[in-house]
Amino acid sequence: MDLRIPSSLKMEHEGLYEELNRAARITGDIGMAAMSAFKIFQHHMSREEEFAFPPLHLLHSIAEKSVDTEFTGVIKLCDTLKDQMPALLKEHDEMRRSLHEMNDIAMKEQRPEYASLAKRLMQHLTLEEEIYYPASLMIRCISESPV
Repeated sequence: MDLRIPSSLKMEHEGLYEELNRAARITGDIGMAAMSAFKIFQHHMSREEEFAFPPLHLLHSIAEKSVDTEFTGVIKLCDTLKDQMPALLKEHDEMRRSLHEMNDIAMKEQRPEYASLAKRLMQHLTLEEEIYYPASLMIRCISESPV
């Protein structure tokens, strides 16, 4: 079974990673807040890409009713996501705190590019919680009664 992370999501993750990494390397309070978020994001992103996002690769096939994949591996990934959800959401809360701090500092220091980055990252966390994670978990449900 070859489950890849959807390319659009992979590209978004890589872009956010690079931008936050750059922000974390600047000196001062913005850089410190960005570094705090970046440390969590690094570990968090690798875990998501390990088990939370690969099931999303099946969404198009499921929508087209052309699933020809063995679901055993997908079920394991979805079960891991379900088990790890509290930890992932806790990491989101920790990142949000750092990103709120980064946003506040950036606004105070009149650095809108860093405020914008913090807001985009917070929006990404919301997308994960409202769309990506539930969609991955729904694939588990669909695997129990194939389309």
